[in-house]
Amino acid sequence: MRGKRLALLLCMILIFSLLSASSLAYSDPNNGDWSSKKVVLKGTGEAELMVRVGDIDACNDEYAVDEYSYNPFTAIDQHSHNFPWEEDPLDPEGTDRIYVGSKETGSASDGYSNNYYSWLEEGENYACARGALTVALDYDVSGIKVRNALLQLCIDDFQALMWGSNFTVTLNGKEAPFVAELLNHVDQTGPTCYIVSAIIPSGFYNEIASGRLEIKIDETTGVGDGFAVDFVKLLINYNENIFKGRFSGYVHGAKNATVRLLGTSTTVTTDDGGKFTFEAVPGLNAVRASAQGYVEDYDYGIVLSAGTEWEPFLYLSEGIGSPDIDFSKFAATEAWSEASSWAIAELQKALDWGLIPDALMGADMTKPITRAEFAAVCVKVYENLGKTKAQPVAENPFTDCNDPEVLKAFNLGLTNGTSPTTFSPNQLLNREQAATMLTRAYKKVTMEGWTLETDGNFKLNYEKPAPFADDDKISSWAKDSVYFMVANNIIKGVGGNKFAPRNTTPAEEAVQYANATREQALLIATRMVENLK
Repeated sequence: MRGKRLALLLCMILIFSLLSASSLAYSDPNNGDWSSKKVVLKGTGEAELMVRVGDIDACNDEYAVDEYSYNPFTAIDQHSHNFPWEEDPLDPEGTDRIYVGSKETGSASDGYSNNYYSWLEEGENYACARGALTVALDYDVSGIKVRNALLQLCIDDFQALMWGSNFTVTLNGKEAPFVAELLNHVDQTGPTCYIVSAIIPSGFYNEIASGRLEIKIDETTGVGDGFAVDFVKLLINYNENIFKGRFSGYVHGAKNATVRLLGTSTTVTTDDGGKFTFEAVPGLNAVRASAQGYVEDYDYGIVLSAGTEWEPFLYLSEGIGSPDIDFSKFAATEAWSEASSWAIAELQKALDWGLIPDALMGADMTKPITRAEFAAVCVKVYENLGKTKAQPVAENPFTDCNDPEVLKAFNLGLTNGTSPTTFSPNQLLNREQAATMLTRAYKKVTMEGWTLETDGNFKLNYEKPAPFADDDKISSWAKDSVYFMVANNIIKGVGGNKFAPRNTTPAEEAVQYANATREQALLIATRMVENLK
């Protein structure tokens, strides 16, 4: 009997141990099993493809998730982990290791670098290394057309502002200053792990589409600033819902300053009180403020997925500032992947005149254009005709769109929403909508005081051509714009004296009879600049 009781007790202990171990495992639909060293997921709530290298454990801290609620995706409750930690030989290269840069001189600075050499001398199996931190992501992109991409690094103890260190970043050997800029304008006095996020420009889409992305991070001054990365995450064709953190701040010293969210090309202009607002990916974020005749300023902080907002304050002093990153240098080198032969000449003009927005760079121009894509085209037309830069609206009214080009078009009055709170960015554009939006761009440039709300008070001066046979199908709000564009040889009919303003039957909808293609949209944009400039 005693033997049976002992056996039962041992079984219960074993079962309890297994249950305890399983409780340590955590997973979610967007990131998979947090304990896995590599995860590739298709069709998540965040992106068409998610690639993660490195487990999510606050740099090999086995208690971080289960006992201390470590969650880098909300940034709400972070965990200060112990260091040094023992190396896990199964950790992918570049993750869960403390690095000092390749030019490090041995002069002690922060806690990581100060102890680096003693850790080596102790002969313990500590996770530390010297040189460029390198992480490689391998994945299958077959059947996926790269439309956008976002890189996330869960970083630990980067202290460029404290020690004067300078980090460089390359993606497949190509310089990526839009990522390095983030690392060089934050201070983590940790040891804690926070996510930084950077939108990858279109010039890197071929690298993303290759199925392999190698990230190298190095410190170049030789200062002792040890650093580590918990994991790296790549989102291909991400959804706008990832920008769920919202914050507002203020710029003092200069009116109407330009503020950019680091890791992106997105800029806003401060209002009369110096206020600005961004929607960002939760985690560690930074902003840059600038104005003509002033020295730029930066600030950084934690943006939460919910709760108290970070409120940055920046001050601009008079002086000569440094130029901002020129994101056009990182645009796709091939302006389109597919185009009709008849459209090539006009598309080349559009490229030469800067009318092709980033959203359409490298795209298949034979496909229908969406509302968001055409909004970006209209902004380009406005900027070309008006010789001025557009700015996004300060307060985004839309819950389904955070595209800065859409917000610029909305701010200018070139477009409005499909409801007070929705824009429907992926809805296809029809021909009468295209004519109307471009006409608004013309009015905004040439008619002082014009707004979308007062549009009815401003009349276009043109000789109206003969009506189309399907004139009755042109919406009343679009007729003036349609005939204005026709009169100026900007847009034409489709044959049979028809304009095809919109789809009016299920059959027309099925064949996209009245939907404008990307190349058609760029063609009329080019003709507008050519004929009305």
